Amino acid sequence: MEHVSHSTILRKYAGRISITFIILIIENLLLLLEAFILGVAINGLTVRDWDGVLLFLGLEVAITIVGVIRRFYDTRAYGSIYREIGNDISVTAIENQDDLSPAIGRADLLQEVVDFFENEMPMGFASVFAIVGALVMLFVLSPLVGLVGLGAALGIGAIFVFSRHRIKSLNKIMNDELESRARVFLDRQREPLAAHFANLVRQKISLSDLEARNFGLSYLFVILMIAFALYQSVAVDQTSIGNVFAILTYTSQFAQGVLVLPMMYQQYIRTAEITGRISAGAEQEVEQAEK
Repeated sequence: MEHVSHSTILRKYAGRISITFIILIIENLLLLLEAFILGVAINGLTVRDWDGVLLFLGLEVAITIVGVIRRFYDTRAYGSIYREIGNDISVTAIENQDDLSPAIGRADLLQEVVDFFENEMPMGFASVFAIVGALVMLFVLSPLVGLVGLGAALGIGAIFVFSRHRIKSLNKIMNDELESRARVFLDRQREPLAAHFANLVRQKISLSDLEARNFGLSYLFVILMIAFALYQSVAVDQTSIGNVFAILTYTSQFAQGVLVLPMMYQQYIRTAEITGRISAGAEQEVEQAEK
């Protein structure tokens, strides 16, 4: 695979990846029903009806079984994808390059790309599912709370769109350091090694500071949404205990989704930069081999 990108990986391994997403859809559909069924169970308990409780327990068992199956399958599917791509991008370098340190660095970075598909992408998908599903249920249970949630999602999205360029530049600098690590080690010089780790820590701190600022701004939107949901459902609508619980649970589910999704977005930017440099390195190795 000379050209590595998110889209080429998705196309080449569509079969294996699609299975993970089918299982993920089933799992998230069950999770979406969790708060609603629990609300039904609570309302049932107020009149000593246990059918809702039994239904909720059955749902929890189903969620557990599907989650275990997905994790067993994911580890094996994405492990095989890493093995195949890693072998492809390393063969040309081993056969034609005197300096293997860039290839070693790219092989290490490739693990982050595969981890993105195995971990961050399902998390992002689950977050989108949770956000959309929670908004739909909130619009059903309390339209004003759903409307405020939609506004909060748009505000949080704007924060990360405006941060895109900064996230990309910081990740590029950090990936430069990681790709050069093998060369620094092979040179066996103390000063370049110390500078390498100092630069790496500096970039990680810069990225962490940016993430902390974005998180703080995002959570302000979430706090306002939760406060409004409490006020609207309890003080204004005066809904039943079960419905209040369902509204607050979906609000919490929405909040978790809008805070997890940006992490997936940031990792997408980082891994897109990695796949770009892997592809560029592979093209250079092919050109040198042809000379």
